[in-house]
Amino acid sequence: MRDRKQRSAIDAVLNLVHDAQMMKSRENTLICLLLDVKEVFDYVALKQLIKILIRLKVSINLINWVKCFLQNWVIDLAFDDERQKSKKISTEISQDSFISLILFLIYIRYLFSKIRAKFENIQSLSYIDDMMLYIERRNIDKNVKMLKNAAKIAFTWVKNKTVQFDDSKSELIHFESHKITLNQMIILLNNMIIKSKTCVWWLEVWLNRKLNFKVHMQMKIMTVTRTLHSLFKLMNNEWELNVKSEKQLYLTCITSISDYDVEIWWNNQKSYLVKFRKLQNAALWKILSAFRTSLIDAMQIEVEISSMKMQLDQKCKNYAIWIVELLKKHSIRKRTFISYLS
Repeated sequence: MRDRKQRSAIDAVLNLVHDAQMMKSRENTLICLLLDVKEVFDYVALKQLIKILIRLKVSINLINWVKCFLQNWVIDLAFDDERQKSKKISTEISQDSFISLILFLIYIRYLFSKIRAKFENIQSLSYIDDMMLYIERRNIDKNVKMLKNAAKIAFTWVKNKTVQFDDSKSELIHFESHKITLNQMIILLNNMIIKSKTCVWWLEVWLNRKLNFKVHMQMKIMTVTRTLHSLFKLMNNEWELNVKSEKQLYLTCITSISDYDVEIWWNNQKSYLVKFRKLQNAALWKILSAFRTSLIDAMQIEVEISSMKMQLDQKCKNYAIWIVELLKKHSIRKRTFISYLS
């Protein structure tokens, strides 16, 4: 989870991808229910949070500090040279503070433990307000039934905690190991019907039933292309940016998009590599104002930008090294083969 040591959105998605791929090797079916907390910072009740902190045996000094953090807010209004006196305001958890995210994680910490106590086979993943419940079995009907009952527990729990799920963002998807298309559905407590989808968007990653990331890569390449064209317009204006500035713009605006979540989908796919390579070559020609016949290797050396394949491989290697340094109880470490860690 965000704001927790050695936790990230990439980890959460990788956990799901790993479990789905292992499911295929066992010829089972994995069914996922995606839930999203509605207006996450507006539904944290102070009394409920204090009860949880007392249950966790948190020191009284820290509890008093949390009360102060959530209650003692003031606002100052200033117009031109005039400034009004500070006034107290009543507000929910501030969205600008990292502490707010930590308090929300504490607030919902018992939700998944309650579900697991009732259904041992149901797994859960979460990243702040984005949650997922999933189960792997061969009997599809039983999977859907258990997931439906787990969803009832989740909706009942959040209702008692004054939290709400955003029904419009609730989604269902099957990761299947066979060619038969599954069309099961789940009916929530409010009688809302969630039908199975062929592709869902979770934590900035498009996931389809076959987990080939085809849709995700199409969207990513479209985003990179659109951003690159906007960057070209900026380079064509009268500012006359130098090579160093244009390179910095490329690294900031383009590489940050292309390199994100590489650890999830990169597996030496030539089709994806060719498309990214074309985009990088276009950027090199623009930065150096070079001819189309210029050698790519020479331009990469001149601008000090490595090849696209080297960038993707290095990103995955860095993540692999990072796995070795993780705590043994980390979810990614648990899913890593022992032979790799030794």
